[in-house]
Amino acid sequence: MQDMESQACIKSITKALQDLHGVKSVHVDIQSGRVEITRTVDKSDDLIHALDAVGYPSSLDLDEQ
Repeated sequence: MQDMESQACIKSITKALQDLHGVKSVHVDIQSGRVEITRTVDKSDDLIHALDAVGYPSSLDLDEQ
């Protein structure tokens, strides 16, 4: 049952983020509670709104590479 919930969370989060402008990839790590996103635009405010809308309150941890 736990795995099914995790897979549902991954699908929901990925679906909420994948169609945002410039998003190339989404990686959800359920164990750490982190989502890694690769995108072609320097924008982040829509990420928080998209996750909040599907029930996952979040904050940004901008990792400069």
